[in-house]
Formats: sequence, structure tokens, C-alpha cells
Amino acid sequence: MPVVFDLDGTTIFKGQKMTSEITQAIELLSEKHQVIFASARPIRDMLPVLPEVFYNFDLIGGNGAFTKQGETIQTSSFTDQQIAFMLDLIETRQLNYMMDSQWDYSFKGDTTHPLFLGVDPNNLANNIHPRELETIVKVVLFTTDKTVISELEEQAISVHFHGSEELIDLSPTGISKWTAFKQLGIEGNLVMFGNDTNDLPMFENANQKFVVGNLLKEVDQATYVSEEDVARTILELAKQTKKVLI
Repeated sequence: MPVVFDLDGTTIFKGQKMTSEITQAIELLSEKHQVIFASARPIRDMLPVLPEVFYNFDLIGGNGAFTKQGETIQTSSFTDQQIAFMLDLIETRQLNYMMDSQWDYSFKGDTTHPLFLGVDPNNLANNIHPRELETIVKVVLFTTDKTVISELEEQAISVHFHGSEELIDLSPTGISKWTAFKQLGIEGNLVMFGNDTNDLPMFENANQKFVVGNLLKEVDQATYVSEEDVARTILELAKQTKKVLI
């Protein structure tokens, strides 16, 4: 049984490293079932907040634009036409942004914003001009302008709205955590822990659903969990399931 965990707002909070309580609960669960982490963060920024014990687990980053199995990282990029449109939109509307390539990135905006504080904390990459990026895999725009969102959707760009942070998260056409999960080729009844709109495709296909917090309303047949109860809920799940025989 695969169990997928979102990071921010689900198993880590306020950009901090995963707590020992949640880490220990997930470790116990992983003794019985395959654990996968799926985040809006690129792989580069997932690793610093994950305990090292999870570094070799399968990872989904960039809302599905990145996957990591073993040492292999694969990406799904925007088309040249979509990239040209977004760069023109940014320049015309004077928007602040965060763009990720396969490793390097480009950022313009408030350097005290919580999102930027979590970008490349180990200084593994370079912050360069967007037109110097080898390709563009993921984009965040610091706006909630409905006109901007409408223009992006007309280009068949996937838009995830994060009202609490006053930003929109963009992914290549047809890319989501669910499409990336399918590419990993993992079988079994899916259990999903998430908290935000970018987790909805996973919830729609999960057999068991755990929603952390109250950003998502009325997810069908979901169990709602408070931040304080995340570790306990994972432990209960581990105790309820039988050990997988190899």
C-alpha cells in the first residue's frame, strides 16, 4: 500500500524541518508500506526539510514536474511557446516571480516572503535571469489577479491558487502530483495526506484520504486532521495495517 505525504502544511510547518514526532511515525509506517513524498517544492528544496533517513524514498516535486527515484531525477517542462508567453506576461504586468529549472532558479520579489526563505537554503544552485535558465519546469507568480489567471489558463497552463500566500503556482499542461505518481509505476491502494488544492488530483484517486488543516473544504470521504494530530494519525495508520510479507 503506497502512502503519499505532502510536505508544507501537511508534514512540515512554517518552512521548518520535519519534527522528530512526525519523522518517527513515518519511519514506523515505512516499515510496512512504501512511503512517497509529494510537494510543490522542487527536489532541490525538498531535501533540506526532509530527514536524511527519507532521502532515498521516491519523491515528487514541483506539483508533479519533478520525480526522483534513486539517483534519477526526471522533469516535465513548459513548452517554448508557454515560456515565451509567461515571460512576456511577467514583463508587461511587472509581476514578481519564482521560476525553477532542472536545478537553478530565478527569483524576483520580496526576499522576506516565506516561499523565498525556503529556496535553496543549502546554496546548491544559482539565482539567474529567467532567460538564462536552461528550461523552465515550475513557476510561481506573486499575484492573485483573476485576469492574469484567465490569460494563463487560456494557454493551457495548470494554475493552482494559494490565497493564503497571495500567489499562484503554475505547472506544465496536464502535470500534477497524480500524473507523476502514475509515472513512478507504484501499485496498490493509495493513501494520501495533503492540505491544499494541488493535492486534489491525488485525493480524487486515493482510497484513504487525510486532509490536514482547513484550507480544503468537503473532500469526499476524507478524514480531517489538525496539525497537532498528524503524528498520532500516522501512528494509528501504521498500527492498523498488517506487515507486508516479502
